Amino acid sequence: MKKISIILILLILVSVVVAACSEKNDSGTGTVPLSTENAEMEDDGPARLRVKDSLPADLNYNGASFRMFSSGESQNQYIQGPEEQSGDIVYDTVIERNQIVEDRLNVKFEYFVPTLTWDQVSGELRKVVMSGDDAYELLIAGQYGACLVASEGLFINVLEGKYFDFEQPWWNTNYMNELAIGKNKIFFLVGDYFIDMLRGTKLLYFNKNLWENYFGGDDLYQIVFDGKWTIETMTNYVRQSYHDINGNGMSDPDDIFGIVCYATYSSTDGFAFATDIEYIQRDADGLISLAINNEKSIKFAEMLVNLFYCEGFYIYPISGDANDFPHFKSGRSLFYPGTFSTTNGLRDMENDYGMIPNPKYDEAQTNYRSVVHDTMNFGIVPITTSASKFEMTSAVVEALCAESYRRVVPAYYETALKVKYVRDEASSQMIDLIHESMMTNFIFAYYSSLNNAGFVFRALVTGKSTDFASEYAKIEKGALTGLEKLQAAYLD
Repeated sequence: MKKISIILILLILVSVVVAACSEKNDSGTGTVPLSTENAEMEDDGPARLRVKDSLPADLNYNGASFRMFSSGESQNQYIQGPEEQSGDIVYDTVIERNQIVEDRLNVKFEYFVPTLTWDQVSGELRKVVMSGDDAYELLIAGQYGACLVASEGLFINVLEGKYFDFEQPWWNTNYMNELAIGKNKIFFLVGDYFIDMLRGTKLLYFNKNLWENYFGGDDLYQIVFDGKWTIETMTNYVRQSYHDINGNGMSDPDDIFGIVCYATYSSTDGFAFATDIEYIQRDADGLISLAINNEKSIKFAEMLVNLFYCEGFYIYPISGDANDFPHFKSGRSLFYPGTFSTTNGLRDMENDYGMIPNPKYDEAQTNYRSVVHDTMNFGIVPITTSASKFEMTSAVVEALCAESYRRVVPAYYETALKVKYVRDEASSQMIDLIHESMMTNFIFAYYSSLNNAGFVFRALVTGKSTDFASEYAKIEKGALTGLEKLQAAYLD
Protein backbone atom coordinates (compact mmCIF):
# COMPACT_ATOMS: atom_id res chain seq x y z
CA MET A 1 0.00 0.00 0.00
CA LYS A 2 2.84 2.38 0.83
CA LYS A 3 4.48 1.61 -2.50
CA ILE A 4 1.27 2.44 -4.33
CA SER A 5 0.94 5.70 -2.41
CA ILE A 6 4.47 6.73 -3.30
CA ILE A 7 3.92 5.90 -6.98
CA LEU A 8 0.70 7.90 -7.01
CA ILE A 9 2.35 10.93 -5.46
CA LEU A 10 5.17 10.83 -8.00
CA LEU A 11 2.71 10.49 -10.87
CA ILE A 12 0.65 13.40 -9.67
CA LEU A 13 3.76 15.53 -9.15
CA VAL A 14 4.85 15.10 -12.75
CA SER A 15 1.36 15.53 -14.21
CA VAL A 16 0.06 18.84 -15.47
CA VAL A 17 -1.70 19.97 -12.33
CA VAL A 18 -3.45 22.93 -13.92
CA ALA A 19 -5.01 20.66 -16.53
CA ALA A 20 -6.01 18.15 -13.90
CA CYS A 21 -7.72 20.61 -11.62
CA SER A 22 -11.45 21.24 -11.60
CA GLU A 23 -13.78 24.12 -10.94
CA LYS A 24 -17.34 24.90 -11.85
CA ASN A 25 -17.82 27.08 -14.94
CA ASP A 26 -20.66 28.83 -16.72
CA SER A 27 -20.61 26.76 -19.89
CA GLY A 28 -23.84 25.07 -18.94
CA THR A 29 -23.25 22.19 -16.60
CA GLY A 30 -20.00 20.43 -16.03
CA THR A 31 -16.89 20.15 -14.00
CA VAL A 32 -13.79 21.61 -15.55
CA PRO A 33 -10.27 20.40 -14.81
CA LEU A 34 -9.73 21.04 -11.15
CA SER A 35 -8.86 24.34 -9.51
CA THR A 36 -7.95 24.53 -5.84
CA GLU A 37 -8.11 28.31 -5.75
CA ASN A 38 -10.92 28.49 -3.20
CA ALA A 39 -10.25 25.20 -1.44
CA GLU A 40 -8.60 24.92 1.96
CA MET A 41 -5.14 23.44 1.56
CA GLU A 42 -2.76 21.41 3.71
CA ASP A 43 0.77 22.74 4.08
CA ASP A 44 2.62 20.50 1.64
CA GLY A 45 2.24 17.75 -0.95
CA PRO A 46 0.75 17.63 -4.48
CA ALA A 47 -2.12 20.04 -5.11
CA ARG A 48 -4.99 17.54 -5.12
CA LEU A 49 -3.71 15.70 -2.08
CA ARG A 50 -3.50 19.01 -0.21
CA VAL A 51 -7.18 19.90 -0.60
CA LYS A 52 -8.88 19.49 2.79
CA ASP A 53 -12.46 18.41 3.32
CA SER A 54 -14.74 19.78 6.03
CA LEU A 55 -15.43 16.52 7.88
CA PRO A 56 -14.73 16.57 11.64
CA ALA A 57 -11.48 14.86 12.56
CA ASP A 58 -13.07 12.79 15.32
CA LEU A 59 -15.87 11.08 13.35
CA ASN A 60 -16.05 7.44 14.40
CA TYR A 61 -18.85 5.03 13.47
CA ASN A 62 -17.54 2.18 15.63
CA GLY A 63 -17.12 -0.42 12.90
CA ALA A 64 -20.63 0.01 11.44
CA SER A 65 -21.41 -1.65 8.14
CA PHE A 66 -21.91 0.70 5.20
CA ARG A 67 -23.99 -1.19 2.67
CA MET A 68 -24.01 -0.23 -0.99
CA PHE A 69 -26.27 -1.38 -3.81
CA SER A 70 -24.44 -1.04 -7.13
CA SER A 71 -26.53 -1.72 -10.23
CA GLY A 72 -23.70 -1.69 -12.76
CA GLU A 73 -21.18 -4.51 -12.86
CA SER A 74 -18.88 -2.72 -15.31
CA GLN A 75 -18.54 0.38 -13.16
CA ASN A 76 -18.26 -1.53 -9.88
CA GLN A 77 -14.54 -1.97 -10.45
CA TYR A 78 -14.28 1.76 -9.75
CA ILE A 79 -16.52 1.47 -6.65
CA GLN A 80 -15.54 -1.77 -4.94
CA GLY A 81 -12.40 -2.43 -6.92
CA PRO A 82 -10.77 -5.83 -7.42
CA GLU A 83 -10.15 -8.18 -4.50
CA GLU A 84 -6.45 -7.43 -4.42
CA GLN A 85 -3.89 -5.13 -5.97
CA SER A 86 -2.76 -6.10 -9.45
CA GLY A 87 -0.36 -3.35 -10.51
CA ASP A 88 -3.04 -1.45 -12.47
CA ILE A 89 -2.64 2.04 -11.06
CA VAL A 90 -6.34 2.95 -11.29
CA TYR A 91 -7.77 -0.18 -9.67
CA ASP A 92 -5.04 -0.26 -7.03
CA THR A 93 -5.90 3.33 -6.17
CA VAL A 94 -9.58 2.39 -5.82
CA ILE A 95 -8.56 -0.21 -3.23
CA GLU A 96 -6.41 2.34 -1.44
CA ARG A 97 -9.19 4.95 -1.38
CA ASN A 98 -11.68 2.50 0.11
CA GLN A 99 -9.24 1.45 2.81
CA ILE A 100 -8.43 5.05 3.71
CA VAL A 101 -12.12 5.93 4.20
CA GLU A 102 -12.90 2.73 6.09
CA ASP A 103 -10.03 3.40 8.48
CA ARG A 104 -10.74 7.11 8.83
CA LEU A 105 -14.44 6.74 9.72
CA ASN A 106 -14.24 3.25 11.24
CA VAL A 107 -16.77 1.70 8.89
CA LYS A 108 -16.84 -1.52 6.91
CA PHE A 109 -18.01 -1.48 3.29
CA GLU A 110 -20.38 -4.14 2.04
CA TYR A 111 -21.48 -4.40 -1.60
CA PHE A 112 -24.45 -5.91 -3.35
CA VAL A 113 -23.98 -6.01 -7.13
CA PRO A 114 -26.91 -7.58 -9.01
CA THR A 115 -26.75 -8.28 -12.72
CA LEU A 116 -29.11 -5.73 -14.27
CA THR A 117 -29.63 -4.30 -17.73
CA TRP A 118 -30.21 -0.56 -18.08
CA ASP A 119 -33.97 -1.00 -18.41
CA GLN A 120 -34.23 -3.12 -15.25
CA VAL A 121 -32.79 -0.50 -12.91
CA SER A 122 -36.00 1.42 -12.21
CA GLY A 123 -37.92 -1.72 -11.27
CA GLU A 124 -35.14 -2.90 -8.98
CA LEU A 125 -34.95 0.49 -7.26
CA ARG A 126 -38.69 0.34 -6.57
CA LYS A 127 -38.35 -3.19 -5.25
CA VAL A 128 -35.42 -2.35 -2.99
CA VAL A 129 -36.97 0.77 -1.47
CA MET A 130 -40.64 -0.19 -1.32
CA SER A 131 -39.84 -3.39 0.52
CA GLY A 132 -39.38 -1.11 3.52
CA ASP A 133 -36.22 -2.88 4.61
CA ASP A 134 -33.32 -0.79 5.86
CA ALA A 135 -30.99 -2.73 3.60
CA TYR A 136 -28.66 -0.11 2.10
CA GLU A 137 -27.13 3.22 3.02
CA LEU A 138 -26.31 4.10 -0.60
CA LEU A 139 -27.78 3.17 -3.97
CA ILE A 140 -25.58 3.52 -7.05
CA ALA A 141 -27.74 3.36 -10.15
CA GLY A 142 -28.02 4.43 -13.79
CA GLN A 143 -29.41 7.86 -14.62
CA TYR A 144 -32.19 6.58 -16.88
CA GLY A 145 -33.66 4.21 -14.32
CA ALA A 146 -33.23 6.59 -11.40
CA CYS A 147 -34.84 9.55 -13.18
CA LEU A 148 -37.73 7.31 -14.21
CA VAL A 149 -38.72 6.90 -10.54
CA ALA A 150 -37.45 10.26 -9.23
CA SER A 151 -40.96 11.55 -8.55
CA GLU A 152 -42.15 8.46 -6.67
CA GLY A 153 -40.89 9.49 -3.24
CA LEU A 154 -38.24 6.79 -2.99
CA PHE A 155 -35.18 8.97 -2.35
CA ILE A 156 -33.96 11.34 0.35
CA ASN A 157 -33.24 14.99 -0.39
CA VAL A 158 -29.45 15.10 -0.19
CA LEU A 159 -29.49 18.82 0.59
CA GLU A 160 -30.43 17.72 4.12
CA GLY A 161 -27.30 15.61 4.55
CA LYS A 162 -25.32 16.90 7.53
CA TYR A 163 -21.83 16.35 6.13
CA PHE A 164 -22.37 16.92 2.42
CA ASP A 165 -20.31 19.94 1.39
CA PHE A 166 -21.37 20.74 -2.16
CA GLU A 167 -19.00 23.71 -2.33
CA GLN A 168 -16.09 21.30 -2.59
CA PRO A 169 -14.45 20.65 -5.99
CA TRP A 170 -15.27 16.93 -5.98
CA TRP A 171 -18.98 17.66 -6.53
CA ASN A 172 -20.57 18.47 -9.89
CA THR A 173 -23.37 20.64 -8.55
CA ASN A 174 -24.22 22.02 -11.99
CA TYR A 175 -25.10 18.51 -13.11
CA MET A 176 -27.07 17.83 -9.92
CA ASN A 177 -29.01 21.08 -10.28
CA GLU A 178 -29.87 20.28 -13.89
CA LEU A 179 -31.62 17.12 -12.71
CA ALA A 180 -33.60 18.98 -10.03
CA ILE A 181 -36.99 20.67 -10.06
CA GLY A 182 -37.36 23.71 -7.84
CA LYS A 183 -34.59 25.00 -5.61
CA ASN A 184 -34.97 22.96 -2.43
CA LYS A 185 -34.62 19.33 -3.47
CA ILE A 186 -31.80 17.34 -5.02
CA PHE A 187 -32.03 13.56 -5.10
CA PHE A 188 -28.96 12.58 -7.12
CA LEU A 189 -25.29 12.70 -6.13
CA VAL A 190 -22.83 13.41 -8.93
CA GLY A 191 -19.25 13.56 -7.73
CA ASP A 192 -15.80 12.10 -8.22
CA TYR A 193 -16.65 8.86 -6.40
CA PHE A 194 -19.11 8.12 -9.20
CA ILE A 195 -16.45 8.18 -11.93
CA ASP A 196 -18.76 6.22 -14.22
CA MET A 197 -20.23 9.59 -15.20
CA LEU A 198 -16.88 10.75 -16.56
CA ARG A 199 -16.37 7.45 -18.38
CA GLY A 200 -19.71 7.89 -20.13
CA THR A 201 -19.04 11.36 -21.52
CA LYS A 202 -19.74 11.40 -25.26
CA LEU A 203 -17.04 12.49 -27.71
CA LEU A 204 -15.60 11.80 -31.16
CA TYR A 205 -12.54 9.72 -32.01
CA PHE A 206 -10.64 10.40 -35.21
CA ASN A 207 -8.05 8.41 -37.15
CA LYS A 208 -4.91 10.55 -37.30
CA ASN A 209 -3.47 8.73 -40.30
CA LEU A 210 -6.59 9.29 -42.40
CA TRP A 211 -6.79 12.91 -41.31
CA GLU A 212 -3.20 13.52 -42.30
CA ASN A 213 -3.69 11.82 -45.67
CA TYR A 214 -6.85 13.74 -46.52
CA PHE A 215 -6.48 17.07 -44.74
CA GLY A 216 -2.84 17.32 -43.77
CA GLY A 217 -2.87 21.06 -44.29
CA ASP A 218 -5.51 21.50 -41.58
CA ASP A 219 -4.83 21.07 -37.87
CA LEU A 220 -7.99 19.50 -36.42
CA TYR A 221 -6.98 20.19 -32.84
CA GLN A 222 -6.42 23.85 -33.65
CA ILE A 223 -9.80 24.05 -35.36
CA VAL A 224 -11.35 22.82 -32.12
CA PHE A 225 -9.26 25.08 -29.88
CA ASP A 226 -10.15 28.08 -32.07
CA GLY A 227 -13.86 27.39 -31.55
CA LYS A 228 -14.43 26.63 -35.24
CA TRP A 229 -15.43 22.98 -34.85
CA THR A 230 -19.11 23.20 -35.86
CA ILE A 231 -21.59 20.71 -37.28
CA GLU A 232 -21.32 22.38 -40.68
CA THR A 233 -17.53 22.10 -40.61
CA MET A 234 -17.72 18.45 -39.63
CA THR A 235 -20.23 17.67 -42.37
CA ASN A 236 -17.88 19.11 -44.99
CA TYR A 237 -14.99 16.95 -43.77
CA VAL A 238 -17.18 13.84 -43.62
CA ARG A 239 -18.33 14.35 -47.22
CA GLN A 240 -14.78 14.76 -48.47
CA SER A 241 -13.60 11.61 -46.69
CA TYR A 242 -15.72 9.09 -48.59
CA HIS A 243 -13.80 6.85 -51.03
CA ASP A 244 -15.40 4.11 -53.13
CA ILE A 245 -12.60 1.60 -52.63
CA ASN A 246 -14.09 -1.29 -54.61
CA GLY A 247 -15.28 1.00 -57.40
CA ASN A 248 -18.77 -0.43 -57.59
CA GLY A 249 -20.43 2.96 -57.38
CA MET A 250 -22.25 1.98 -54.18
CA SER A 251 -21.73 2.82 -50.53
CA ASP A 252 -20.90 -0.47 -48.81
CA PRO A 253 -18.76 -1.77 -45.91
CA ASP A 254 -15.65 -2.12 -48.13
CA ASP A 255 -15.39 1.65 -48.63
CA ILE A 256 -13.71 4.34 -46.54
CA PHE A 257 -16.09 6.70 -44.75
CA GLY A 258 -15.97 9.99 -42.94
CA ILE A 259 -17.82 8.55 -39.96
CA VAL A 260 -19.38 5.24 -38.98
CA CYS A 261 -21.98 4.76 -36.27
CA TYR A 262 -23.94 1.72 -35.16
CA ALA A 263 -27.39 3.17 -34.50
CA THR A 264 -29.01 6.44 -35.44
CA TYR A 265 -31.21 6.47 -32.36
CA SER A 266 -28.39 6.79 -29.78
CA SER A 267 -25.68 8.38 -31.90
CA THR A 268 -27.74 11.54 -32.34
CA ASP A 269 -27.63 12.43 -28.63
CA GLY A 270 -23.98 13.43 -28.59
CA PHE A 271 -24.61 15.84 -31.48
CA ALA A 272 -28.00 17.18 -30.35
CA PHE A 273 -26.86 18.11 -26.85
CA ALA A 274 -23.50 19.45 -27.98
CA THR A 275 -25.35 22.52 -29.25
CA ASP A 276 -26.51 25.55 -27.28
CA ILE A 277 -30.13 25.01 -28.30
CA GLU A 278 -32.40 26.15 -25.46
CA TYR A 279 -34.30 23.00 -24.55
CA ILE A 280 -35.90 24.24 -21.32
CA GLN A 281 -36.29 27.42 -19.29
CA ARG A 282 -36.42 27.80 -15.50
CA ASP A 283 -38.29 30.51 -13.65
CA ALA A 284 -37.18 32.26 -10.44
CA ASP A 285 -38.44 29.29 -8.38
CA GLY A 286 -36.59 26.72 -10.46
CA LEU A 287 -39.73 25.45 -12.15
CA ILE A 288 -39.40 24.30 -15.75
CA SER A 289 -41.08 25.05 -19.05
CA LEU A 290 -40.24 23.52 -22.42
CA ALA A 291 -38.44 25.82 -24.85
CA ILE A 292 -37.24 23.36 -27.49
CA ASN A 293 -39.72 24.52 -30.16
CA ASN A 294 -37.60 27.39 -31.49
CA GLU A 295 -35.94 28.59 -34.68
CA LYS A 296 -32.56 27.14 -33.75
CA SER A 297 -34.08 23.66 -33.32
CA ILE A 298 -35.79 23.92 -36.70
CA LYS A 299 -32.53 24.83 -38.42
CA PHE A 300 -30.52 22.22 -36.51
CA ALA A 301 -32.86 19.42 -37.61
CA GLU A 302 -31.84 20.07 -41.19
CA MET A 303 -28.16 20.32 -40.28
CA LEU A 304 -28.19 17.06 -38.33
CA VAL A 305 -30.07 15.03 -40.95
CA ASN A 306 -27.75 16.42 -43.63
CA LEU A 307 -24.79 15.11 -41.63
CA PHE A 308 -26.22 11.64 -41.02
CA TYR A 309 -27.25 11.11 -44.63
CA CYS A 310 -24.46 12.82 -46.49
CA GLU A 311 -21.99 10.92 -48.63
CA GLY A 312 -19.36 9.76 -46.20
CA PHE A 313 -21.64 8.82 -43.30
CA TYR A 314 -22.19 5.08 -42.92
CA ILE A 315 -24.73 3.60 -40.53
CA TYR A 316 -23.61 0.12 -39.58
CA PRO A 317 -26.33 -2.57 -39.22
CA ILE A 318 -27.65 -2.74 -35.69
CA SER A 319 -26.68 -6.43 -35.58
CA GLY A 320 -23.03 -5.42 -35.74
CA ASP A 321 -20.94 -5.70 -32.59
CA ALA A 322 -20.32 -2.09 -31.62
CA ASN A 323 -17.55 -3.14 -29.25
CA ASP A 324 -15.35 -4.21 -32.12
CA PHE A 325 -15.34 -0.86 -33.96
CA PRO A 326 -14.27 -2.73 -37.14
CA HIS A 327 -14.33 0.21 -39.54
CA PHE A 328 -12.59 2.63 -37.25
CA LYS A 329 -9.94 0.24 -35.93
CA SER A 330 -9.10 -1.01 -39.42
CA GLY A 331 -8.62 2.52 -40.79
CA ARG A 332 -11.82 2.71 -42.87
CA SER A 333 -13.50 5.50 -40.94
CA LEU A 334 -12.18 8.97 -40.15
CA PHE A 335 -14.48 9.57 -37.17
CA TYR A 336 -16.18 7.34 -34.62
CA PRO A 337 -18.67 8.50 -31.93
CA GLY A 338 -17.89 7.07 -28.51
CA THR A 339 -17.22 7.88 -24.87
CA PHE A 340 -14.11 7.99 -22.71
CA SER A 341 -14.66 4.32 -21.89
CA THR A 342 -14.30 3.48 -25.61
CA THR A 343 -10.54 3.72 -25.11
CA ASN A 344 -10.66 0.23 -23.56
CA GLY A 345 -11.57 -1.19 -26.97
CA LEU A 346 -8.89 0.75 -28.85
CA ARG A 347 -5.80 -0.44 -26.99
CA ASP A 348 -4.72 -2.65 -29.88
CA MET A 349 -5.51 -0.14 -32.65
CA GLU A 350 -2.46 0.17 -34.88
CA ASN A 351 -3.23 3.62 -36.30
CA ASP A 352 -2.93 6.62 -34.04
CA TYR A 353 -6.20 8.14 -32.91
CA GLY A 354 -7.25 11.33 -31.19
CA MET A 355 -10.27 12.62 -29.27
CA ILE A 356 -12.30 15.76 -29.89
CA PRO A 357 -15.68 17.01 -28.63
CA ASN A 358 -18.85 16.79 -30.65
CA PRO A 359 -19.25 19.90 -32.82
CA LYS A 360 -20.91 23.14 -31.75
CA TYR A 361 -24.03 24.54 -33.40
CA ASP A 362 -22.01 27.40 -34.90
CA GLU A 363 -18.99 29.55 -34.10
CA ALA A 364 -21.15 31.95 -32.08
CA GLN A 365 -21.70 29.19 -29.50
CA THR A 366 -19.41 30.01 -26.60
CA ASN A 367 -18.40 26.57 -25.32
CA TYR A 368 -18.37 22.93 -26.34
CA ARG A 369 -20.85 20.69 -24.53
CA SER A 370 -20.37 16.94 -23.96
CA VAL A 371 -23.44 15.07 -22.75
CA VAL A 372 -23.07 12.05 -20.46
CA HIS A 373 -24.72 8.83 -21.66
CA ASP A 374 -27.95 8.31 -19.75
CA THR A 375 -27.20 4.85 -18.36
CA MET A 376 -24.16 5.92 -16.35
CA ASN A 377 -24.28 5.57 -12.57
CA PHE A 378 -24.57 8.12 -9.77
CA GLY A 379 -25.53 8.04 -6.08
CA ILE A 380 -28.90 7.99 -4.30
CA VAL A 381 -29.93 7.72 -0.64
CA PRO A 382 -33.11 5.60 -0.14
CA ILE A 383 -35.91 6.85 2.12
CA THR A 384 -35.58 3.68 4.18
CA THR A 385 -32.39 5.18 5.63
CA SER A 386 -32.83 6.32 9.23
CA ALA A 387 -31.76 9.81 10.33
CA SER A 388 -28.67 8.53 12.12
CA LYS A 389 -27.62 6.40 9.17
CA PHE A 390 -28.27 9.28 6.77
CA GLU A 391 -25.79 11.31 8.79
CA MET A 392 -23.26 8.48 8.41
CA THR A 393 -24.03 8.22 4.69
CA SER A 394 -23.34 11.91 4.17
CA ALA A 395 -19.98 11.59 5.94
CA VAL A 396 -18.92 8.41 4.13
CA VAL A 397 -19.90 9.60 0.63
CA GLU A 398 -18.28 12.99 1.26
CA ALA A 399 -15.06 11.22 2.28
CA LEU A 400 -15.23 8.84 -0.70
CA CYS A 401 -15.68 11.72 -3.13
CA ALA A 402 -12.83 13.66 -1.50
CA GLU A 403 -10.43 10.73 -1.68
CA SER A 404 -11.52 9.99 -5.25
CA TYR A 405 -10.71 13.60 -6.14
CA ARG A 406 -7.33 13.32 -4.48
CA ARG A 407 -6.33 9.89 -5.75
CA VAL A 408 -8.59 8.00 -8.16
CA VAL A 409 -9.38 10.79 -10.62
CA PRO A 410 -5.68 11.73 -11.05
CA ALA A 411 -4.87 8.06 -11.63
CA TYR A 412 -7.67 7.60 -14.17
CA TYR A 413 -7.60 11.00 -15.80
CA GLU A 414 -3.88 11.71 -15.85
CA THR A 415 -2.35 8.24 -15.87
CA ALA A 416 -4.88 6.04 -17.64
CA LEU A 417 -6.54 8.36 -20.15
CA LYS A 418 -3.72 10.78 -20.84
CA VAL A 419 -0.71 8.49 -20.71
CA LYS A 420 -1.90 4.94 -21.27
CA TYR A 421 -4.42 5.54 -24.04
CA VAL A 422 -3.51 8.91 -25.54
CA ARG A 423 -0.52 9.20 -27.81
CA ASP A 424 0.40 12.91 -27.86
CA GLU A 425 0.31 16.03 -25.70
CA ALA A 426 -2.30 17.80 -27.81
CA SER A 427 -4.70 14.90 -27.24
CA SER A 428 -4.03 15.27 -23.53
CA GLN A 429 -5.10 18.91 -23.70
CA MET A 430 -8.16 17.91 -25.70
CA ILE A 431 -9.22 15.52 -22.92
CA ASP A 432 -9.15 18.50 -20.56
CA LEU A 433 -11.42 20.42 -22.90
CA ILE A 434 -13.91 17.53 -23.16
CA HIS A 435 -13.86 16.96 -19.41
CA GLU A 436 -14.50 20.68 -18.99
CA SER A 437 -17.66 20.44 -21.09
CA MET A 438 -19.23 17.42 -19.32
CA MET A 439 -22.98 18.01 -18.82
CA THR A 440 -26.53 16.76 -19.11
CA ASN A 441 -29.90 18.33 -19.92
CA PHE A 442 -33.18 17.98 -18.04
CA ILE A 443 -35.14 17.11 -21.17
CA PHE A 444 -32.63 14.35 -21.98
CA ALA A 445 -32.52 12.87 -18.48
CA TYR A 446 -36.33 12.78 -18.06
CA TYR A 447 -37.28 12.05 -21.66
CA SER A 448 -39.43 9.04 -20.75
CA SER A 449 -41.62 11.25 -18.54
CA LEU A 450 -41.84 13.93 -21.24
CA ASN A 451 -43.29 11.87 -24.10
CA ASN A 452 -39.80 11.47 -25.58
CA ALA A 453 -39.35 15.22 -26.07
CA GLY A 454 -35.65 14.80 -25.38
CA PHE A 455 -35.41 12.38 -28.30
CA VAL A 456 -37.05 14.50 -30.96
CA PHE A 457 -33.81 14.66 -32.94
CA ARG A 458 -33.47 10.88 -32.69
CA ALA A 459 -36.88 10.54 -34.32
CA LEU A 460 -36.03 12.99 -37.09
CA VAL A 461 -32.74 11.30 -37.98
CA THR A 462 -34.21 7.81 -37.82
CA GLY A 463 -37.11 8.90 -40.02
CA LYS A 464 -34.83 10.86 -42.37
CA SER A 465 -37.00 13.92 -41.81
CA THR A 466 -35.99 17.56 -41.38
CA ASP A 467 -39.50 18.70 -40.42
CA PHE A 468 -38.94 19.60 -36.78
CA ALA A 469 -42.24 21.45 -36.40
CA SER A 470 -44.30 18.43 -37.45
CA GLU A 471 -42.33 16.01 -35.30
CA TYR A 472 -42.59 18.22 -32.24
CA ALA A 473 -46.31 18.75 -32.81
CA LYS A 474 -46.80 14.99 -32.44
CA ILE A 475 -45.35 14.93 -28.96
CA GLU A 476 -46.01 18.43 -27.60
CA LYS A 477 -49.30 17.76 -25.81
CA GLY A 478 -47.99 14.62 -24.15
CA ALA A 479 -44.73 16.35 -23.23
CA LEU A 480 -46.50 19.28 -21.56
CA THR A 481 -48.85 16.95 -19.68
CA GLY A 482 -45.94 14.81 -18.59
CA LEU A 483 -43.95 17.81 -17.40
CA GLU A 484 -46.91 19.07 -15.36
CA LYS A 485 -47.34 15.71 -13.66
CA LEU A 486 -43.60 15.28 -13.11
CA GLN A 487 -43.20 18.68 -11.47
CA ALA A 488 -46.26 18.26 -9.26
CA ALA A 489 -45.13 14.84 -8.06
CA TYR A 490 -41.49 15.95 -7.65
CA LEU A 491 -42.50 18.89 -5.43
CA ASP A 492 -45.00 16.89 -3.37
